[in-house]
Amino acid sequence: MADLFRLQADQLRLDQPLPWNVYDSGGHLLLRKGFVIERDAQIETLIERGIFVRTVDMSGPDSDEPPKDVPPLVLWESVQAHLAYILEAMPRDGSLQHEVTRLARQVQQLVDKAPNLALAAIMLMDQRNYPVAHSMHCAILAEMVARRAGWDKTTRTSLSAAALTMNVAMLDLQMILCNQREPLSAIQRKQIYEHPAESATTLIRCGITDDEWLRAVLEHHETLDGLGYPRKVTNPSEMALLLHTVDVFAAKVSPRAHRRPLMASQATKEVFTKLGADGKNPFPKMLVAEIGIHPPGSIVRMASGEVGVVQKRGTSAKTPIIAALLNAMGMPHLHPVIRDTAQESSANIVGSLPRDTSLVGLDFEQIWTN
Repeated sequence: MADLFRLQADQLRLDQPLPWNVYDSGGHLLLRKGFVIERDAQIETLIERGIFVRTVDMSGPDSDEPPKDVPPLVLWESVQAHLAYILEAMPRDGSLQHEVTRLARQVQQLVDKAPNLALAAIMLMDQRNYPVAHSMHCAILAEMVARRAGWDKTTRTSLSAAALTMNVAMLDLQMILCNQREPLSAIQRKQIYEHPAESATTLIRCGITDDEWLRAVLEHHETLDGLGYPRKVTNPSEMALLLHTVDVFAAKVSPRAHRRPLMASQATKEVFTKLGADGKNPFPKMLVAEIGIHPPGSIVRMASGEVGVVQKRGTSAKTPIIAALLNAMGMPHLHPVIRDTAQESSANIVGSLPRDTSLVGLDFEQIWTN
């Protein structure tokens, strides 16, 4: 039997098909690829028993891209699971650059296949393994903005690879901070300040030779005014500026123990006003233009009184397509009703609602994969 990699609870997702076959410690098949786990108790039982995936399956096939017919949600889960494995292992056998590049290309394929679903997943899907989820969110957003900027595929691949690995030196701290209500300690502040340089150093030790990738990681918290860190440079690379932009946005729309996530509309406004550097940094404006003021996955109230979730980006940043789920009386529609804010004045968005709003009938696959 091929080498086995032991799965952790945060690599299993409720109501999502498994992206690989799962085995016991003896290599005996327990669950086939595509099986859907429906209850937390099932995950607890499996983890207590010990469940494993073949390392070759975690790494994917020899091709850098998965088969074209892989459903977008399966592709999302596969990339995230493999990324968790890679970031934990950080191999120094020369394979890291190839493996992360493979994942960056799969991020590109996901954006090709289902950009609205990818944005909705950022807004709505579970983030139990926040460091991994955040890295993937940044890669998705960076890829989308870089396309709008006209960057070529090779450059975008380096960008996505940098997004996936920019925080390798503080993954454990990120997880702690997600659940920490107390102010940062002096040691934690030092770790945060040093993590761009430490991450770049770690990547070099693991065999990364792509200079653009490494520079983007080193400078992804630098700003044009010289007030960033760790080196306070005033000329960070374009790739680093883009990464900083999407990093800040993705963090703002993610929940923390000490605060609720910002509404996407508020997060886009803050990124646009605070990071634009009087127009010298073009990427906040591009981000808003690309994902919209209310990106897919945003929960909104319309002028009609209906409540729904943004399904697709529209003809402008202010006119998305909405799947109405509740009528004006708060009763669920039998099926989502599609509203075009560019065509129906009654569909105009009059307010945003928090992501934990209970929406009867919010069926992810129905809304974003049909």
